[in-house]
Amino acid sequence: MIVSGCEPFRVWSRLEPRPRRTELDNPLRARVHDALWMLTRQWQFGEFHGEDTGSAIVATIARTVSDVVAVRVGDAPATAYDASVPLEAQVEQLPIDFPPAWRAQLGRYAARLIAERVGPGVSVPALRAALAQLYPLEPAPAATDPVAAAWAAQAGPGGRVRAALAGRGIDGYRLATEQRAGQTLAEVPGTLAAVVPADAAGKLLDALDELRAWFESVYPQPEPATDGWDGGRLEYSYSAVVARDANRGLALRGAPTPDGNVDWYSFDVTGDAPVPPGAPAPVTEVTSVIPGAVSYPGMPNARWWQMEDARVDLGSLRADSTDLTKIIVTDFALVYGNDWFAVPYEQRLGTLAEILGVVVTDVFGHRTLLTAATGAAGDNWAAWDLFSLSGAVPGLAPLGQHLFLPPALPPQRPGPVLEEVAFVRDEAANMVWGIETRIRDGLGTGRDAGEAARRLSTALLPPASSDATSGGGAEGLRYLLGTTVPENWIPFVPVHTGQDDHSVRLQRAWMPRPVPAGSRIRPVTSILRAGIEADDRQTSPYFINEEEIPRAGVQVRAAMQRARWTDGSIVVWHARHTVSGRGPGDSGLRFDVLEAATGQ
Repeated sequence: MIVSGCEPFRVWSRLEPRPRRTELDNPLRARVHDALWMLTRQWQFGEFHGEDTGSAIVATIARTVSDVVAVRVGDAPATAYDASVPLEAQVEQLPIDFPPAWRAQLGRYAARLIAERVGPGVSVPALRAALAQLYPLEPAPAATDPVAAAWAAQAGPGGRVRAALAGRGIDGYRLATEQRAGQTLAEVPGTLAAVVPADAAGKLLDALDELRAWFESVYPQPEPATDGWDGGRLEYSYSAVVARDANRGLALRGAPTPDGNVDWYSFDVTGDAPVPPGAPAPVTEVTSVIPGAVSYPGMPNARWWQMEDARVDLGSLRADSTDLTKIIVTDFALVYGNDWFAVPYEQRLGTLAEILGVVVTDVFGHRTLLTAATGAAGDNWAAWDLFSLSGAVPGLAPLGQHLFLPPALPPQRPGPVLEEVAFVRDEAANMVWGIETRIRDGLGTGRDAGEAARRLSTALLPPASSDATSGGGAEGLRYLLGTTVPENWIPFVPVHTGQDDHSVRLQRAWMPRPVPAGSRIRPVTSILRAGIEADDRQTSPYFINEEEIPRAGVQVRAAMQRARWTDGSIVVWHARHTVSGRGPGDSGLRFDVLEAATGQ
Protein backbone atom coordinates (compact mmCIF):
# COMPACT_ATOMS: atom_id res chain seq x y z
CA MET A 1 0.00 0.00 0.00
CA ILE A 2 1.38 3.38 -1.00
CA VAL A 3 0.02 6.57 0.51
CA SER A 4 0.75 9.91 -1.12
CA GLY A 5 3.68 11.61 0.59
CA CYS A 6 4.74 8.48 2.48
CA GLU A 7 7.58 6.08 1.85
CA PRO A 8 6.22 2.81 0.33
CA PHE A 9 6.28 -0.36 2.40
CA ARG A 10 8.64 -2.78 0.67
CA VAL A 11 8.91 -6.51 1.19
CA TRP A 12 11.69 -8.72 -0.20
CA SER A 13 11.60 -12.45 -0.64
CA ARG A 14 14.86 -14.42 -0.80
CA LEU A 15 15.15 -17.69 -2.65
CA GLU A 16 17.47 -20.21 -1.02
CA PRO A 17 18.37 -23.67 -2.30
CA ARG A 18 17.27 -26.64 -0.24
CA PRO A 19 19.53 -29.65 -0.82
CA ARG A 20 17.84 -33.02 -0.91
CA ARG A 21 21.00 -35.00 -0.18
CA THR A 22 23.84 -34.55 2.23
CA GLU A 23 26.47 -35.92 -0.14
CA LEU A 24 28.28 -33.47 -2.44
CA ASP A 25 30.00 -35.98 -4.71
CA ASN A 26 27.50 -35.72 -7.53
CA PRO A 27 27.21 -31.89 -7.58
CA LEU A 28 30.98 -31.52 -7.57
CA ARG A 29 31.24 -33.61 -10.72
CA ALA A 30 29.56 -30.75 -12.66
CA ARG A 31 28.16 -33.09 -15.28
CA VAL A 32 27.10 -31.65 -18.63
CA HIS A 33 23.74 -33.08 -19.57
CA ASP A 34 23.57 -31.34 -22.94
CA ALA A 35 27.00 -31.32 -24.57
CA LEU A 36 25.48 -30.45 -27.95
CA TRP A 37 24.23 -27.16 -26.51
CA MET A 38 27.78 -26.26 -25.42
CA LEU A 39 29.12 -27.02 -28.89
CA THR A 40 26.34 -24.95 -30.43
CA ARG A 41 27.26 -21.98 -28.27
CA GLN A 42 30.90 -22.30 -29.32
CA TRP A 43 29.82 -22.34 -32.96
CA GLN A 44 27.54 -19.37 -32.38
CA PHE A 45 30.39 -17.24 -30.97
CA GLY A 46 32.84 -18.27 -33.68
CA GLU A 47 35.27 -20.11 -31.43
CA PHE A 48 35.80 -22.83 -34.04
CA HIS A 49 37.44 -20.27 -36.36
CA GLY A 50 40.22 -19.43 -33.91
CA GLU A 51 43.81 -20.27 -34.82
CA ASP A 52 45.39 -19.80 -31.39
CA THR A 53 43.22 -22.03 -29.26
CA GLY A 54 46.22 -23.88 -27.80
CA SER A 55 47.29 -22.38 -24.48
CA ALA A 56 50.97 -22.10 -23.61
CA ILE A 57 52.00 -24.56 -20.95
CA VAL A 58 55.84 -24.65 -21.04
CA ALA A 59 58.41 -22.08 -22.16
CA THR A 60 62.07 -23.02 -22.71
CA ILE A 61 64.52 -20.11 -22.64
CA ALA A 62 68.08 -20.20 -23.96
CA ARG A 63 70.32 -17.36 -22.86
CA THR A 64 74.00 -16.48 -22.56
CA VAL A 65 75.03 -14.95 -19.24
CA SER A 66 78.22 -12.88 -19.03
CA ASP A 67 79.70 -11.56 -15.78
CA VAL A 68 81.19 -8.17 -15.02
CA VAL A 69 84.89 -9.01 -14.74
CA ALA A 70 86.64 -5.62 -14.53
CA VAL A 71 85.99 -2.02 -13.52
CA ARG A 72 87.86 1.07 -14.64
CA VAL A 73 87.66 4.19 -12.47
CA GLY A 74 88.74 7.51 -13.95
CA ASP A 75 91.94 7.36 -15.97
CA ALA A 76 93.38 4.45 -13.99
CA PRO A 77 93.84 1.03 -15.64
CA ALA A 78 91.02 -1.46 -15.33
CA THR A 79 91.16 -3.79 -12.33
CA ALA A 80 89.38 -7.04 -11.57
CA TYR A 81 85.88 -6.52 -10.24
CA ASP A 82 85.42 -7.22 -6.53
CA ALA A 83 81.98 -8.82 -6.11
CA SER A 84 82.06 -8.30 -2.33
CA VAL A 85 81.64 -4.52 -2.72
CA PRO A 86 78.82 -2.74 -4.58
CA LEU A 87 79.70 -0.88 -7.73
CA GLU A 88 78.93 2.54 -6.23
CA ALA A 89 81.44 2.03 -3.45
CA GLN A 90 84.13 1.20 -6.01
CA VAL A 91 83.56 4.08 -8.43
CA GLU A 92 82.28 6.84 -6.12
CA GLN A 93 84.62 6.40 -3.20
CA LEU A 94 86.63 9.47 -2.28
CA PRO A 95 89.19 9.89 0.50
CA ILE A 96 87.42 9.89 3.87
CA ASP A 97 88.43 12.61 6.31
CA PHE A 98 88.24 11.13 9.80
CA PRO A 99 87.73 13.93 12.36
CA PRO A 100 89.13 13.51 15.89
CA ALA A 101 85.77 12.32 17.26
CA TRP A 102 85.63 9.49 14.72
CA ARG A 103 89.24 8.56 15.39
CA ALA A 104 88.56 8.36 19.11
CA GLN A 105 85.54 6.10 18.54
CA LEU A 106 87.64 3.84 16.32
CA GLY A 107 90.30 3.77 19.03
CA ARG A 108 87.82 2.65 21.68
CA TYR A 109 86.52 -0.08 19.38
CA ALA A 110 90.06 -1.24 18.57
CA ALA A 111 91.06 -1.41 22.26
CA ARG A 112 87.92 -3.41 23.10
CA LEU A 113 88.47 -5.78 20.16
CA ILE A 114 92.10 -6.47 21.12
CA ALA A 115 91.18 -7.03 24.77
CA GLU A 116 88.43 -9.50 23.83
CA ARG A 117 90.59 -11.45 21.38
CA VAL A 118 93.67 -11.65 23.61
CA GLY A 119 91.70 -12.83 26.62
CA PRO A 120 91.62 -12.15 30.36
CA GLY A 121 95.40 -12.32 30.70
CA VAL A 122 95.86 -8.73 29.50
CA SER A 123 95.34 -5.63 31.66
CA VAL A 124 92.82 -3.40 29.91
CA PRO A 125 94.09 -0.12 31.49
CA ALA A 126 97.66 -1.01 30.53
CA LEU A 127 96.52 -1.87 26.99
CA ARG A 128 94.70 1.44 26.61
CA ALA A 129 97.69 3.36 27.96
CA ALA A 130 100.04 1.61 25.52
CA LEU A 131 97.77 2.32 22.56
CA ALA A 132 97.33 5.96 23.61
CA GLN A 133 101.10 6.31 23.81
CA LEU A 134 101.71 4.72 20.41
CA TYR A 135 98.75 6.25 18.56
CA PRO A 136 97.86 9.52 20.32
CA LEU A 137 95.31 12.03 19.07
CA GLU A 138 97.30 15.06 18.02
CA PRO A 139 96.21 18.61 18.92
CA ALA A 140 95.53 21.20 16.26
CA PRO A 141 98.71 22.63 14.71
CA ALA A 142 99.81 26.01 16.00
CA ALA A 143 98.67 28.96 13.89
CA THR A 144 101.51 30.54 11.94
CA ASP A 145 99.62 33.46 10.34
CA PRO A 146 96.62 35.68 11.19
CA VAL A 147 94.28 33.78 8.86
CA ALA A 148 95.01 30.42 10.47
CA ALA A 149 94.64 32.00 13.92
CA ALA A 150 91.24 33.43 12.94
CA TRP A 151 90.09 30.04 11.63
CA ALA A 152 91.20 28.36 14.87
CA ALA A 153 89.40 30.97 16.97
CA GLN A 154 86.04 30.27 15.33
CA ALA A 155 86.43 26.49 14.97
CA GLY A 156 83.45 26.00 17.29
CA PRO A 157 82.57 22.66 18.90
CA GLY A 158 84.87 20.76 16.56
CA GLY A 159 87.90 22.64 17.82
CA ARG A 160 86.92 22.21 21.46
CA VAL A 161 86.42 18.45 21.00
CA ARG A 162 89.81 18.15 19.35
CA ALA A 163 91.46 20.04 22.18
CA ALA A 164 89.72 17.86 24.78
CA LEU A 165 90.77 14.60 23.09
CA ALA A 166 94.36 15.63 22.40
CA GLY A 167 96.74 13.43 24.37
CA ARG A 168 93.92 11.41 25.94
CA GLY A 169 92.24 9.31 23.26
CA ILE A 170 93.51 6.62 20.89
CA ASP A 171 93.82 7.41 17.19
CA GLY A 172 91.98 4.35 15.87
CA TYR A 173 92.45 5.45 12.26
CA ARG A 174 96.24 5.29 12.51
CA LEU A 175 96.05 2.04 14.47
CA ALA A 176 93.96 0.34 11.75
CA THR A 177 95.76 1.74 8.71
CA GLU A 178 99.31 1.11 9.93
CA GLN A 179 98.77 -2.64 10.25
CA ARG A 180 100.03 -4.91 7.50
CA ALA A 181 98.63 -8.24 6.39
CA GLY A 182 100.78 -11.14 7.58
CA GLN A 183 102.92 -9.08 9.94
CA THR A 184 105.05 -10.80 12.55
CA LEU A 185 105.51 -10.11 16.23
CA ALA A 186 108.80 -8.37 15.50
CA GLU A 187 106.91 -5.72 13.51
CA VAL A 188 104.54 -4.96 16.40
CA PRO A 189 105.70 -2.03 18.57
CA GLY A 190 107.41 -3.23 21.70
CA THR A 191 105.27 -1.05 23.96
CA LEU A 192 102.16 -2.90 22.76
CA ALA A 193 103.73 -6.36 22.81
CA ALA A 194 104.96 -5.82 26.39
CA VAL A 195 101.45 -5.57 27.87
CA VAL A 196 100.33 -8.86 26.27
CA PRO A 197 101.32 -12.23 27.84
CA ALA A 198 103.88 -14.18 25.87
CA ASP A 199 101.51 -17.09 25.28
CA ALA A 200 98.92 -14.67 23.75
CA ALA A 201 101.24 -13.13 21.14
CA GLY A 202 99.52 -15.07 18.35
CA LYS A 203 96.13 -13.82 19.50
CA LEU A 204 97.44 -10.24 19.39
CA LEU A 205 98.53 -10.67 15.78
CA ASP A 206 95.15 -12.18 14.88
CA ALA A 207 93.36 -9.29 16.56
CA LEU A 208 95.40 -6.67 14.70
CA ASP A 209 94.82 -8.45 11.40
CA GLU A 210 91.10 -8.69 12.13
CA LEU A 211 91.02 -4.94 12.88
CA ARG A 212 92.80 -4.17 9.62
CA ALA A 213 90.52 -6.39 7.54
CA TRP A 214 87.39 -4.98 9.18
CA PHE A 215 88.46 -1.38 8.57
CA GLU A 216 89.35 -2.01 4.92
CA SER A 217 86.02 -3.74 4.26
CA VAL A 218 83.84 -1.14 5.97
CA TYR A 219 85.75 2.00 4.94
CA PRO A 220 87.20 1.36 1.47
CA GLN A 221 89.73 4.04 0.58
CA PRO A 222 90.65 4.75 -3.05
CA GLU A 223 94.18 4.66 -4.30
CA PRO A 224 95.69 8.10 -5.02
CA ALA A 225 95.46 7.51 -8.79
CA THR A 226 91.95 6.00 -8.85
CA ASP A 227 89.78 9.00 -8.06
CA GLY A 228 86.72 8.63 -10.28
CA TRP A 229 85.42 12.17 -9.75
CA ASP A 230 85.82 14.30 -12.88
CA GLY A 231 86.02 17.86 -11.60
CA GLY A 232 85.79 19.32 -15.08
CA ARG A 233 82.44 17.64 -15.75
CA LEU A 234 81.19 17.50 -12.15
CA GLU A 235 80.43 13.80 -12.41
CA TYR A 236 82.05 10.40 -12.04
CA SER A 237 83.96 8.74 -14.87
CA TYR A 238 84.07 4.95 -14.91
CA SER A 239 83.36 1.91 -17.04
CA ALA A 240 82.65 -1.80 -16.57
CA VAL A 241 83.92 -4.70 -18.67
CA VAL A 242 81.68 -7.69 -19.44
CA ALA A 243 83.34 -10.89 -20.64
CA ARG A 244 82.51 -12.01 -24.19
CA ASP A 245 84.94 -14.92 -24.24
CA ALA A 246 88.13 -15.96 -22.46
CA ASN A 247 90.22 -13.19 -24.07
CA ARG A 248 87.81 -10.45 -25.07
CA GLY A 249 85.38 -8.26 -23.20
CA LEU A 250 82.82 -5.55 -23.87
CA ALA A 251 83.39 -2.09 -22.37
CA LEU A 252 80.34 -0.33 -20.91
CA ARG A 253 80.83 3.35 -20.10
CA GLY A 254 78.91 4.45 -17.04
CA ALA A 255 77.34 7.79 -16.25
CA PRO A 256 75.30 7.85 -13.01
CA THR A 257 72.21 9.96 -12.67
CA PRO A 258 72.59 13.27 -10.79
CA ASP A 259 71.22 11.69 -7.61
CA GLY A 260 73.92 9.01 -7.74
CA ASN A 261 71.75 6.02 -8.65
CA VAL A 262 73.24 3.45 -11.02
CA ASP A 263 71.03 1.27 -13.22
CA TRP A 264 71.04 -0.32 -16.67
CA TYR A 265 70.29 3.00 -18.38
CA SER A 266 73.48 4.48 -16.89
CA PHE A 267 75.68 2.53 -19.34
CA ASP A 268 76.56 2.77 -23.03
CA VAL A 269 78.56 0.35 -25.17
CA THR A 270 81.97 1.72 -26.22
CA GLY A 271 83.63 -1.30 -27.86
CA ASP A 272 85.94 -4.19 -27.08
CA ALA A 273 88.20 -4.30 -24.02
CA PRO A 274 90.69 -6.81 -22.56
CA VAL A 275 89.64 -9.02 -19.66
CA PRO A 276 91.76 -9.92 -16.61
CA PRO A 277 93.45 -13.33 -16.55
CA GLY A 278 91.26 -16.05 -15.11
CA ALA A 279 88.01 -14.16 -15.71
CA PRO A 280 84.93 -16.39 -16.00
CA ALA A 281 83.76 -17.02 -19.56
CA PRO A 282 80.12 -16.56 -20.61
CA VAL A 283 77.78 -19.46 -19.83
CA THR A 284 74.83 -20.64 -21.94
CA GLU A 285 71.82 -21.61 -19.84
CA VAL A 286 68.63 -23.42 -20.91
CA THR A 287 65.68 -23.15 -18.53
CA SER A 288 62.12 -24.47 -18.77
CA VAL A 289 59.39 -22.61 -16.87
CA ILE A 290 55.61 -22.43 -16.78
CA PRO A 291 54.29 -19.17 -18.24
CA GLY A 292 51.52 -17.28 -16.49
CA ALA A 293 48.83 -15.06 -17.97
CA VAL A 294 49.41 -11.33 -17.72
CA SER A 295 46.71 -9.44 -15.85
CA TYR A 296 46.03 -5.78 -15.20
CA PRO A 297 43.22 -3.79 -13.53
CA GLY A 298 40.10 -3.67 -15.67
CA MET A 299 41.18 -6.60 -17.86
CA PRO A 300 38.21 -8.48 -19.39
CA ASN A 301 37.74 -11.92 -17.89
CA ALA A 302 38.31 -14.85 -20.21
CA ARG A 303 35.25 -16.79 -18.95
CA TRP A 304 31.56 -16.01 -19.20
CA TRP A 305 29.45 -14.99 -16.19
CA GLN A 306 32.38 -13.41 -14.37
CA MET A 307 32.36 -9.78 -13.34
CA GLU A 308 35.41 -7.60 -13.99
CA ASP A 309 37.02 -5.37 -11.42
CA ALA A 310 34.81 -2.32 -11.03
CA ARG A 311 37.69 -0.03 -10.00
CA VAL A 312 38.80 0.27 -13.64
CA ASP A 313 36.07 0.40 -16.29
CA LEU A 314 37.62 0.50 -19.74
CA GLY A 315 34.17 0.42 -21.30
CA SER A 316 33.39 3.85 -19.86
CA LEU A 317 36.44 5.43 -21.45
CA ARG A 318 35.52 8.41 -23.61
CA ALA A 319 37.74 9.21 -26.56
CA ASP A 320 37.35 11.73 -29.34
CA SER A 321 38.21 11.06 -32.94
CA THR A 322 41.59 12.75 -32.42
CA ASP A 323 42.55 10.59 -29.41
CA LEU A 324 44.21 7.97 -31.56
CA THR A 325 46.59 6.73 -28.87
CA LYS A 326 43.81 6.33 -26.34
CA ILE A 327 41.70 4.39 -28.86
CA ILE A 328 44.56 2.05 -29.79
CA VAL A 329 45.43 1.32 -26.16
CA THR A 330 41.80 0.68 -25.24
CA ASP A 331 41.26 -1.60 -28.23
CA PHE A 332 44.39 -3.56 -27.42
CA ALA A 333 43.39 -3.95 -23.75
CA LEU A 334 39.85 -5.09 -24.53
CA VAL A 335 40.54 -7.37 -27.49
CA TYR A 336 44.09 -8.71 -27.16
CA GLY A 337 44.76 -8.35 -23.44
CA ASN A 338 44.43 -12.06 -22.65
CA ASP A 339 46.93 -13.06 -25.35
CA TRP A 340 49.97 -12.12 -23.26
CA PHE A 341 51.94 -14.34 -20.92
CA ALA A 342 54.68 -13.61 -18.41
CA VAL A 343 57.66 -15.91 -17.96
CA PRO A 344 59.54 -15.95 -14.62
CA TYR A 345 63.13 -14.96 -15.21
CA GLU A 346 65.89 -14.78 -12.58
CA GLN A 347 69.19 -13.04 -13.21
CA ARG A 348 72.11 -12.34 -10.90
CA LEU A 349 73.42 -8.87 -10.24
CA GLY A 350 76.50 -7.99 -12.22
CA THR A 351 75.60 -9.96 -15.35
CA LEU A 352 74.60 -9.31 -18.95
CA ALA A 353 72.07 -11.84 -20.26
CA GLU A 354 71.41 -12.21 -23.99
CA ILE A 355 68.28 -14.07 -25.05
CA LEU A 356 69.09 -16.59 -27.79
CA GLY A 357 65.53 -17.80 -28.24
CA VAL A 358 62.32 -18.93 -26.57
CA VAL A 359 60.45 -22.14 -27.48
CA VAL A 360 56.82 -22.27 -26.33
CA THR A 361 54.96 -25.59 -26.03
CA ASP A 362 51.15 -25.48 -26.00
CA VAL A 363 48.67 -27.97 -24.59
CA PHE A 364 48.54 -29.83 -27.93
CA GLY A 365 52.30 -30.42 -27.93
CA HIS A 366 53.04 -27.92 -30.68
CA ARG A 367 56.34 -26.05 -30.28
CA THR A 368 56.81 -22.49 -31.52
CA LEU A 369 60.15 -20.66 -31.71
CA LEU A 370 59.85 -17.04 -30.63
CA THR A 371 62.37 -14.44 -31.71
CA ALA A 372 62.69 -10.79 -30.78
CA ALA A 373 60.30 -8.51 -32.62
CA THR A 374 63.03 -5.91 -33.20
CA GLY A 375 65.94 -8.22 -33.95
CA ALA A 376 69.26 -6.95 -32.65
CA ALA A 377 69.30 -4.28 -29.97
CA GLY A 378 69.39 -0.80 -31.47
CA ASP A 379 68.90 -2.14 -35.00
CA ASN A 380 65.60 -0.30 -35.51
CA TRP A 381 65.29 2.95 -33.58
CA ALA A 382 61.58 3.26 -34.40
CA ALA A 383 60.68 -0.14 -32.88
CA TRP A 384 60.06 -1.11 -29.27
CA ASP A 385 63.49 -1.71 -27.77
CA LEU A 386 63.43 -1.10 -24.04
CA PHE A 387 66.26 -2.18 -21.69
CA SER A 388 68.84 -2.23 -24.50
CA LEU A 389 72.20 -0.50 -24.12
CA SER A 390 72.95 2.15 -26.71
CA GLY A 391 76.20 2.37 -28.61
CA ALA A 392 78.35 5.38 -27.71
CA VAL A 393 80.60 4.93 -30.76
CA PRO A 394 79.21 4.80 -34.33
CA GLY A 395 79.73 1.60 -36.25
CA LEU A 396 79.58 -0.84 -33.34
CA ALA A 397 77.95 -4.18 -34.03
CA PRO A 398 74.62 -4.28 -32.15
CA LEU A 399 74.03 -6.79 -29.39
CA GLY A 400 71.23 -9.29 -29.37
CA GLN A 401 68.25 -8.69 -27.15
CA HIS A 402 69.74 -8.45 -23.69
CA LEU A 403 69.30 -7.22 -20.15
CA PHE A 404 72.14 -5.76 -18.10
CA LEU A 405 71.89 -5.76 -14.31
CA PRO A 406 74.81 -3.79 -12.89
CA PRO A 407 76.07 -4.83 -9.46
CA ALA A 408 74.52 -1.73 -7.95
CA LEU A 409 72.44 -0.83 -4.94
CA PRO A 410 68.81 0.29 -4.87
CA PRO A 411 68.23 4.03 -4.38
CA GLN A 412 70.00 5.11 -1.20
CA ARG A 413 69.39 7.94 1.21
CA PRO A 414 72.66 9.82 1.76
CA GLY A 415 73.88 10.95 5.13
CA PRO A 416 74.10 14.54 6.35
CA VAL A 417 75.69 16.93 3.87
CA LEU A 418 79.33 17.48 4.79
CA GLU A 419 80.21 19.89 2.00
CA GLU A 420 78.11 21.76 -0.52
CA VAL A 421 79.04 24.13 -3.33
CA ALA A 422 76.50 26.02 -5.42
CA PHE A 423 77.71 27.06 -8.87
CA VAL A 424 75.76 30.13 -10.06
CA ARG A 425 76.10 32.41 -13.04
CA ASP A 426 76.57 36.13 -12.38
CA GLU A 427 75.62 37.94 -15.57
CA ALA A 428 76.53 41.37 -14.17
CA ALA A 429 80.09 40.30 -13.34
CA ASN A 430 80.31 37.98 -16.39
CA MET A 431 81.64 35.04 -14.38
CA VAL A 432 80.59 31.98 -12.44
CA TRP A 433 80.80 31.76 -8.66
CA GLY A 434 81.38 28.62 -6.64
CA ILE A 435 79.55 29.46 -3.42
CA GLU A 436 80.54 27.24 -0.51
CA THR A 437 77.32 26.82 1.47
CA ARG A 438 78.38 23.93 3.74
CA ILE A 439 81.82 23.13 5.17
CA ARG A 440 83.01 20.49 7.63
CA ASP A 441 82.62 21.27 11.33
CA GLY A 442 85.23 18.85 12.68
CA LEU A 443 82.60 16.56 14.23
CA GLY A 444 81.64 14.52 11.17
CA THR A 445 78.84 16.83 9.99
CA GLY A 446 78.60 20.18 8.20
CA ARG A 447 77.99 23.77 9.22
CA ASP A 448 76.92 26.97 7.50
CA ALA A 449 79.82 28.25 5.38
CA GLY A 450 78.36 31.73 5.09
CA GLU A 451 78.29 32.19 8.85
CA ALA A 452 81.85 30.87 9.15
CA ALA A 453 83.02 33.33 6.46
CA ARG A 454 81.38 36.28 8.24
CA ARG A 455 83.00 35.34 11.54
CA LEU A 456 86.37 34.99 9.86
CA SER A 457 86.08 38.41 8.21
CA THR A 458 85.08 39.98 11.51
CA ALA A 459 88.04 38.41 13.29
CA LEU A 460 90.48 39.69 10.67
CA LEU A 461 89.25 43.32 10.70
CA PRO A 462 91.42 45.71 12.69
CA PRO A 463 89.89 47.41 15.77
CA ALA A 464 87.83 50.46 14.88
CA SER A 465 89.25 53.87 15.79
CA SER A 466 87.54 56.18 18.25
CA ASP A 467 86.60 58.68 15.52
CA ALA A 468 84.96 55.96 13.46
CA THR A 469 83.00 54.63 16.40
CA SER A 470 81.85 58.09 17.48
CA GLY A 471 80.80 59.10 13.98
CA GLY A 472 83.20 62.05 13.73
CA GLY A 473 85.42 62.91 10.79
CA ALA A 474 85.10 64.55 7.41
CA GLU A 475 82.53 63.45 4.87
CA GLY A 476 83.28 62.98 1.18
CA LEU A 477 83.71 60.43 -1.58
CA ARG A 478 85.94 57.39 -1.61
CA TYR A 479 87.19 55.64 -4.73
CA LEU A 480 87.31 51.84 -4.74
CA LEU A 481 89.09 49.82 -7.39
CA GLY A 482 86.58 47.05 -6.72
CA THR A 483 84.08 45.94 -4.11
CA THR A 484 84.45 42.82 -2.00
CA VAL A 485 82.41 39.63 -1.84
CA PRO A 486 81.98 37.13 1.01
CA GLU A 487 84.92 34.81 1.54
CA ASN A 488 82.86 31.74 0.67
CA TRP A 489 82.34 33.03 -2.92
CA ILE A 490 85.08 31.57 -5.13
CA PRO A 491 85.29 33.12 -8.65
CA PHE A 492 85.52 31.15 -11.90
CA VAL A 493 86.47 33.24 -14.93
CA PRO A 494 86.08 32.21 -18.59
CA VAL A 495 89.31 31.42 -20.44
CA HIS A 496 89.94 30.15 -23.96
CA THR A 497 90.57 26.45 -24.36
CA GLY A 498 93.09 27.03 -27.16
CA GLN A 499 91.15 24.89 -29.63
CA ASP A 500 89.41 27.83 -31.32
CA ASP A 501 88.42 31.41 -30.60
CA HIS A 502 84.93 30.57 -29.35
CA SER A 503 85.47 27.62 -27.00
CA VAL A 504 85.90 28.65 -23.37
CA ARG A 505 86.07 26.91 -20.03
CA LEU A 506 85.88 28.19 -16.49
CA GLN A 507 89.08 28.53 -14.48
CA ARG A 508 89.19 28.88 -10.73
CA ALA A 509 90.51 32.30 -9.70
CA TRP A 510 90.99 34.03 -6.35
CA MET A 511 89.85 37.20 -4.63
CA PRO A 512 92.23 39.36 -2.59
CA ARG A 513 91.63 39.47 1.14
CA PRO A 514 91.58 43.05 2.51
CA VAL A 515 93.32 42.04 5.73
CA PRO A 516 96.09 41.00 5.94
CA ALA A 517 97.38 42.77 2.86
CA GLY A 518 98.48 40.47 0.05
CA SER A 519 96.51 37.48 1.32
CA ARG A 520 94.45 35.42 -1.13
CA ILE A 521 91.09 33.81 -0.43
CA ARG A 522 91.23 30.07 -1.03
CA PRO A 523 88.33 27.59 -0.98
CA VAL A 524 87.77 25.44 2.10
CA THR A 525 85.82 22.47 0.71
CA SER A 526 87.58 19.56 -0.97
CA ILE A 527 85.23 20.05 -3.93
CA LEU A 528 87.05 23.23 -4.95
CA ARG A 529 90.52 22.63 -3.50
CA ALA A 530 91.79 20.47 -6.37
CA GLY A 531 95.40 21.44 -6.99
CA ILE A 532 95.80 23.39 -3.72
CA GLU A 533 98.13 22.21 -0.97
CA ALA A 534 97.44 22.35 2.76
CA ASP A 535 99.41 25.63 3.04
CA ASP A 536 97.14 27.21 0.35
CA ARG A 537 99.80 27.03 -2.36
CA GLN A 538 98.28 26.30 -5.75
CA THR A 539 100.21 23.64 -7.63
CA SER A 540 97.87 23.23 -10.62
CA PRO A 541 94.87 25.14 -12.03
CA TYR A 542 91.32 23.86 -11.83
CA PHE A 543 88.98 24.06 -14.83
CA ILE A 544 85.26 23.32 -15.28
CA ASN A 545 83.67 22.84 -18.67
CA GLU A 546 81.54 25.86 -19.44
CA GLU A 547 78.53 23.78 -20.52
CA GLU A 548 78.36 22.08 -17.12
CA ILE A 549 77.01 25.25 -15.47
CA PRO A 550 73.55 25.98 -16.94
CA ARG A 551 71.65 29.17 -16.33
CA ALA A 552 69.84 27.59 -13.39
CA GLY A 553 73.18 26.60 -11.86
CA VAL A 554 74.16 23.35 -10.23
CA GLN A 555 74.89 22.21 -6.68
CA VAL A 556 77.53 19.64 -5.72
CA ARG A 557 77.06 17.89 -2.38
CA ALA A 558 79.45 15.61 -0.51
CA ALA A 559 78.09 13.16 2.05
CA MET A 560 78.81 9.81 3.61
CA GLN A 561 77.00 6.78 2.19
CA ARG A 562 76.21 3.63 4.13
CA ALA A 563 74.69 0.50 2.59
CA ARG A 564 74.32 -3.22 3.18
CA TRP A 565 75.44 -5.51 0.35
CA THR A 566 73.88 -8.81 -0.73
CA ASP A 567 76.03 -10.86 1.66
CA GLY A 568 74.95 -8.74 4.63
CA SER A 569 78.20 -6.79 4.91
CA ILE A 570 78.14 -3.05 5.60
CA VAL A 571 80.06 -0.61 3.41
CA VAL A 572 80.67 3.09 4.14
CA TRP A 573 82.13 5.49 1.59
CA HIS A 574 82.41 9.19 0.80
CA ALA A 575 80.68 10.33 -2.41
CA ARG A 576 79.57 13.46 -4.25
CA HIS A 577 76.29 14.04 -6.04
CA THR A 578 74.92 16.89 -8.11
CA VAL A 579 71.48 18.48 -8.03
CA SER A 580 69.91 21.30 -10.00
CA GLY A 581 70.59 24.86 -8.90
CA ARG A 582 68.18 27.61 -7.95
CA GLY A 583 68.85 30.13 -10.68
CA PRO A 584 71.45 32.86 -11.31
CA GLY A 585 72.96 34.99 -8.58
CA ASP A 586 74.37 38.45 -8.03
CA SER A 587 77.58 38.87 -6.06
CA GLY A 588 77.45 42.66 -6.04
CA LEU A 589 81.00 42.79 -7.42
CA ARG A 590 81.64 46.17 -9.03
CA PHE A 591 84.76 47.93 -10.31
CA ASP A 592 85.68 51.65 -10.26
CA VAL A 593 83.18 52.59 -7.58
CA LEU A 594 82.70 55.95 -5.84
CA GLU A 595 80.95 55.76 -2.50
CA ALA A 596 80.25 58.08 0.37
CA ALA A 597 83.06 58.08 2.94
CA THR A 598 82.39 58.92 6.56
CA GLY A 599 85.04 59.05 9.26
CA GLN A 600 87.93 58.67 6.81
